[in-house]
Amino acid sequence: MQEVEYKNIFYFSNINRIGGVESFFYYLVKKYQDYDIVIFYDTGDINQIQRLKKYVRVKKYNGEHIKCEKAFFNYTFNIINNVEAKEYIQIIHTDYKEQKLSFTPNPKITKYIGVTQIACDSFKEYTGLDCELCYNPIDIEKPKKVLNLISATRLTKEKGKDNIIKFGKLLNEAGIPYLWTIFTDDPKVINNPNIIYMKPRLDIVDYIANADFLCQLSKAGEGFGYTTVESLSVGTPVIVTENKAFLEIGVKDGENGFVLDYELNNVDVKKIYESNLKNKFKYKVPSDNWKKLLVEGENTYKEDLKKIVKVKCKKDYYDLQFNKMMTTKDDPYEVNKIRAEYLEELDLVIIVE
Repeated sequence: MQEVEYKNIFYFSNINRIGGVESFFYYLVKKYQDYDIVIFYDTGDINQIQRLKKYVRVKKYNGEHIKCEKAFFNYTFNIINNVEAKEYIQIIHTDYKEQKLSFTPNPKITKYIGVTQIACDSFKEYTGLDCELCYNPIDIEKPKKVLNLISATRLTKEKGKDNIIKFGKLLNEAGIPYLWTIFTDDPKVINNPNIIYMKPRLDIVDYIANADFLCQLSKAGEGFGYTTVESLSVGTPVIVTENKAFLEIGVKDGENGFVLDYELNNVDVKKIYESNLKNKFKYKVPSDNWKKLLVEGENTYKEDLKKIVKVKCKKDYYDLQFNKMMTTKDDPYEVNKIRAEYLEELDLVIIVE
């Protein structure tokens, strides 16, 4: 076989889809890409390999004889007998003592380097071998802002399922990082790793207030749009389709959100991403006429909430208010009148007053 000669070679038997050593390789080659570095592997994740190949040579080992200045090994030494180097170095990535890992030194290794002082000290105490400190390299570029989207909707055609898919694709194609939280009873309907599915709950205003945009991409007419009004009321802009109801309740394109056509044609996602509308607008909630429609009268319900009555268990049940099991063996206990009537309807208690 042809003999290949390099300056620095690194060997890792299996480059996984994700992991600490994989991060080490990425930052190493990114930071020291101008050095002669070659990574050899036996098996590997294609995405990790392609990421490394942007900077250095990455080669599947095929049994060739390798000649180099320095050879770096991680956990395994499968190819070490086919490597001719001036120095053989093993990288200690973990705390061998704490992890109670077995360790068998390879006779060819001439130096050990540890990624923290803890790793070095633990390794020496565990094996009796000297270990030189060399922190892991890191080279982080300025991070992009992650676009935080939120929706509360059924994932059906009329509610804009296809538009959600399309809008997510447009963001991906533009290289915009995003997380899209969707409160729905239809989890996993859309296969998008950027979507976080949440079970519906009665009040999501706190979540809406934390988002960059509320998205309501319906393809059919909406009668009102409560989440849209809730969103604008707490200073969160919206991304909606050209539904007349949304416009009527006060969505203004470019001012407190973005209005897209039903087919999402010519959407400028970069403009949306770079916009700064959050908490930068004033919104007036549409006034209602319910005061004129309702018949005036005293609300006695609040008084009933204050009234305390005694109830006796008819069957064992877990009471959320008391956060414990209530049993038929218990003495009568006190609850407000409204709750007592509710528990009685469920045939769990009798009111003994």
